[in-house]
Amino acid sequence: MKPTFLFLLLALLLGGPAAQAQSGYQVPDYTLRLPEDYIRFEPQVVEAVNWLEKTPAGQQTAQRQAANKFVFQWLSGSSNVQVQLQKYVADLVKQDPDQLLLFMGGWARYQLQHPEVQDEVLLNVEGIHTLLVAYQAGGYKKNKQLDELLRLRQQNQLPAWVTKQLGR
Repeated sequence: MKPTFLFLLLALLLGGPAAQAQSGYQVPDYTLRLPEDYIRFEPQVVEAVNWLEKTPAGQQTAQRQAANKFVFQWLSGSSNVQVQLQKYVADLVKQDPDQLLLFMGGWARYQLQHPEVQDEVLLNVEGIHTLLVAYQAGGYKKNKQLDELLRLRQQNQLPAWVTKQLGR
């Protein structure tokens, strides 16, 4: 019995931090007033989008709301990222409006990681990609439009679809 107890204790001690790391995302303590504030929090925005993308909707709702608020407030004042929303995006997310922030976050993350990229099609594709990854993570209502975009992405036709949506 003693070896079993020691094994369980060791598993809890070693497994506990790993389990906490999976769900241990914390929104930073932030104040966004000056341009430098927005620049300083760019890495945390990327981290927040990564977490939002992989965490199923409906799980860790308080953290999710705080992360969404942080990303939205950062996007609202950042001069380094300018997300352009098109009508097709509103149509995609009308079933689950929370998904809009996933699109915006994906665009922002890509633009932060690739500041030289100004290609509107590529930035839209990255926003959709983030939305689709989050959709696949679960917790969202079935959405035929997103299912179709998953198929298009798998066939490498998503950029062509976005180009058409942008009227090019």
